[in-house]
Amino acid sequence: MPGRVRILPYAALLLVLWMTAMTVRLYPQFKDTLRVDDRLVTVNEYIGDACDERLGPTAGTCLAEAVAEAQILLRREQAKSILLILGPAVLYLIYLPLAAAARSALRRGGAKRKP
Repeated sequence: MPGRVRILPYAALLLVLWMTAMTVRLYPQFKDTLRVDDRLVTVNEYIGDACDERLGPTAGTCLAEAVAEAQILLRREQAKSILLILGPAVLYLIYLPLAAAARSALRRGGAKRKP
């Protein structure tokens, strides 16, 4: 169809720019940063804050529990970051077949109506 502007290249460019910008923004803190009470801390800081005043046998159990909890929080924060980076692309990939099916249904419906 002449005069029709295709959005696909522009959307793909926007997605690439979004993914690049979010990766550059989030990558430095991806490896060992987690969110605790709406502030970003490293895993070592989290473990230090959780167990810094413990002595004796409770220090060992506290350290093991803090490491396990830090790993859970870290994986959760990493999953959020990945979702933030890839989410728009996944939504667009879901949209593409739906839009193609809608266009095809409109074409079939329009072809049937013409005498």
